[in-house]
Amino acid sequence: MNTGTKGAISRYLCRLPSLSVAVVLLLAGCGGGTNSGGDTSNHTGNGGAGAVTTSGRLLLLDPTRNNASTAISGLQYSDNGSVSGADGSFSVASGNSLLLYLGNNTPLSVPAKASVTQQDIAATTCSSNADPTACAYTLSKNLERFLLSMDSDRNASNGIQLSPNANNLNMAWTVSTDQFEAVLAQQLAAYGQTPAALFKPSLGINSEAPQAEQNSISSPIPFADIFRVARPLREYSCQDTAYDAYGWATTPPSSTCLVRTFLLDSATQGQVPNGRYSVLYEGTGKIDYSGYAKIVSSTAGHDEIDINLPAKLDSVATNNRIGLRITSGTVKNIRIIMPGGICEGKPSTRVDSAANCPAGQYRSFEDTLRADRNAIVFNPDYLRFLKDFRVVRMMNLMEASPSYLTCAQTEVGKPNSFIRDANNNLIFDQTCMTQEFLWDQRSKMSDAVWGASGNIARLERYGRGVPIEVQVELANQLNAHPWFNIPHNASETYIREFARYVEAHLNIGLKAHVEYSNEAWNGIFWAYHYMLKKGETLGDPTDPWRGANFYAKQASKVFQIWEDEFGGTQRLIRLLGTYQNDANRTERMLAYSDTRQYVDAIATGGYFYACWQNDDAKLPACNDGNKIPKPLVNATSVDDIFDAIDNPNDPFGMEGLKNQFIKQVAVAQKYGKALYAYEGGQHLTIGGEIATDRKQNMLDLLQAANRDPRMGEHYQRLLETWKAAGGQTFMLFSVPHTFSQYGSFGIKESLNQPRNSAPKYDGAMKFQEGQGQCWWSGC
Repeated sequence: MNTGTKGAISRYLCRLPSLSVAVVLLLAGCGGGTNSGGDTSNHTGNGGAGAVTTSGRLLLLDPTRNNASTAISGLQYSDNGSVSGADGSFSVASGNSLLLYLGNNTPLSVPAKASVTQQDIAATTCSSNADPTACAYTLSKNLERFLLSMDSDRNASNGIQLSPNANNLNMAWTVSTDQFEAVLAQQLAAYGQTPAALFKPSLGINSEAPQAEQNSISSPIPFADIFRVARPLREYSCQDTAYDAYGWATTPPSSTCLVRTFLLDSATQGQVPNGRYSVLYEGTGKIDYSGYAKIVSSTAGHDEIDINLPAKLDSVATNNRIGLRITSGTVKNIRIIMPGGICEGKPSTRVDSAANCPAGQYRSFEDTLRADRNAIVFNPDYLRFLKDFRVVRMMNLMEASPSYLTCAQTEVGKPNSFIRDANNNLIFDQTCMTQEFLWDQRSKMSDAVWGASGNIARLERYGRGVPIEVQVELANQLNAHPWFNIPHNASETYIREFARYVEAHLNIGLKAHVEYSNEAWNGIFWAYHYMLKKGETLGDPTDPWRGANFYAKQASKVFQIWEDEFGGTQRLIRLLGTYQNDANRTERMLAYSDTRQYVDAIATGGYFYACWQNDDAKLPACNDGNKIPKPLVNATSVDDIFDAIDNPNDPFGMEGLKNQFIKQVAVAQKYGKALYAYEGGQHLTIGGEIATDRKQNMLDLLQAANRDPRMGEHYQRLLETWKAAGGQTFMLFSVPHTFSQYGSFGIKESLNQPRNSAPKYDGAMKFQEGQGQCWWSGC
């Protein structure tokens, strides 16, 4: 134990009364280690010379290391200036309470005894809270983070000795842990510090598209230049408008021909900061704003606008977004830049100005993006959310999994009006179906925007995600392993150039996770139909396994190209995708040709839900009314939904998913492969026909189940079940975004929704906090 003072502290820390309560709770309540034990000898203390004293120690427990204790020194615990010793020791007059002084706050009275634990304190402090268990958990985690962050040498192994910088921090200690961390990060930024982590991430997360195709869905904004997620101008402008190769309008507007776009559809508070935004652009034109944005001032090439997102959407209003319209001339290189910036080396913490950083370390968003529109500057809140995950799957950010409707023939000028044959079957364009996706078709840094919408044909939306440069830089800034999905019809040049770029630019120490396509077994995606068609070339064109066989063969080819470009497999994880409820498919692919030689891990799904109805010819396991007494379609309450999920006879519920994991692990282990989950979580969606007048009620029930605290408990059970089965990396689906008729897949509903109101996120974080780090070797 280091016995140095590391900056002895007197009356300091937070000026808020809540801080005095909370810090005492953890400092006095994190005991349970070595005791000084009820010392009744005479000491000088609060009781005066010769008073009988009670002694104890102030300790922080580390729940990730079997509650190993760490001494806390430098904390004032009496009104005469006494501070805890290097071993966390204190002494008070017997019969008196332990008074802990924090800043100028009223001291908190804690029963003095040899061993004061955080459980003792939590029982006192949170006893009157509506949810005392959740209160105690939140309180202890916030204080744990604070104490670790304020340790003067950030090395808890030699004891926690509080830094004098803690004098200047003002914290609200009972707020949600993610809110607490955000405020702590902003205050520590001035000292060139960041909050301490409470665990090493073991989970992964799926990304979402830079701009949701549906206007009703609000996705997280990844960039400080929010114009990057605007709809392409041509999707909302006059059809006669001409554009350059990057998507900028080259035709001036007229009274009858609008040039416009929209962004932040259906966004509410927390997606991006409210405040003053700078709009920079080139050209002779002028821009008008509507919706959430109001013009403040305008000069040549530079507008100032105020953006204020609502607390909730106005269901009647039609302007729940930002409208941007070019009113004259032409403009290009538009940037809409959020206020503030970052401190050098602290990209996940947004600060208001240079006053919030050490001297010379402020990096203004506006200055950076004025100098270079293509500088990759992420929204700090986006990074702050993602930093707690070990792997980020780029599939949706790449827009790499197009719908099966992409190559369906449509009526001229009507991209969503599909042509059908006499039997009502869709007619597919076979030339479209088997075309290659070329390297030159990828998104580029020079593109005007990186998004799309439902206003244009699906084929034109394909691949309109963020460029490879952004994906790799995101992984590098997060120090997280990237998971790339190679498009099902990617040309060999595309595959090779993609691998070559990643090898050259991904930080050493990070591994590229590579998966060929996405859910090639799923008929709702183009990839499924592509595999079936290509599989006809392998032999029997009627072979029901031709699609799986072609997938295995092409995946092997993709993996060999990556291995060639990387000069080996040391920095690669090669993932073969499969269907979670079909271990037979997994084995067939591994056994096909030499596939097993090029695969490191199987990537299965990890979704739980329940039978939708009792009369589904394709799902006989759901049709036994004795075993499935109340399928989801008959649910009338949230209780009914959880009863269905927890029904041990339901093949898709929690027990059914456990059995799926066990079967997939058995196949993976047979072939010496790891098992990963490429996506997982709840999958409560409307699974079949339902009366129109009941549809909204059912959607409301499914969304209410996602907001119910029990859903967080189910996420913890899911992850514990996965771990117990032998699974390794589990990729949750997905980053925060709003619930909709298409499902409630966002792990939170908005980027800055507090953790304590987002049960799925809370459950996942509790699992990671309990693990402390990965549970498998070689992580």
